[in-house]
Amino acid sequence: MTKQVKYCVLLAVSLIAIGALYQAEWFGASPVVLFASYDSGVGGSWLELRANGTFDYTSAGLFSETVTHGHYTQADSLIRLDRLPKNGVLRRNNLVVRTSPAFETGQGLWQLGPTGRVDTTLPGFNIFRTAPVK
Repeated sequence: MTKQVKYCVLLAVSLIAIGALYQAEWFGASPVVLFASYDSGVGGSWLELRANGTFDYTSAGLFSETVTHGHYTQADSLIRLDRLPKNGVLRRNNLVVRTSPAFETGQGLWQLGPTGRVDTTLPGFNIFRTAPVK
């Protein structure tokens, strides 16, 4: 290999490594303030809201797992996600935290429809708080 090709390969690998470290720092370093999950029996989905305003949504099946990263905003019990995953049971950007005996923890995260009401055709998530929500 020529020197130019070696330097290009080294530069590309370095940029990929720096990008991976930056992403791990940005999305993983902040503590989780709210953890919510849904178990379908075959697979599961969970949403982690972090103190720095980022979220990770994971949809896991028998043989695969997909993670969507993004940002969220919160006003009282309403949560708005800046993006939706391509697959999984999370279908709405707008979510609401509500107390409900339907959830084993007593609190659930519901998906809101276009009218701002809970969309009962979509599943809710059990909430497991890990720290006070901002």
